[in-house]
Amino acid sequence: MAGMSEREERAWQHFEELKCALPELSLRWWKKDFKSYVDKFIAEHLDEKDIIAAIPGEGEDKEELDHIHLYGVRRLVASTFQEWELVQQPKHAAIYVELDGALVWQGRV
Repeated sequence: MAGMSEREERAWQHFEELKCALPELSLRWWKKDFKSYVDKFIAEHLDEKDIIAAIPGEGEDKEELDHIHLYGVRRLVASTFQEWELVQQPKHAAIYVELDGALVWQGRV
């Protein structure tokens, strides 16, 4: 469980840095660039999901660990998609979501 929260924290920081850096590099195209990073991140984690599902598990411990791992992947994908949704919103809407605590990252659903 600690590993999952660390992965979420690293991913959240990565996307926060991208949201700050990309507009400075290209004000006109930064959202398109951000979307490509989101798509790549999601694709990598969906591949991870496929690998977990493809490796046969034996025993309840393995099944439980796989379930926890898949849950973490699902949260990473959902959170990343939410980041994409937020950059498309007006700035005040994104700020409201953050203040309201409606972010998926770090269990703040």
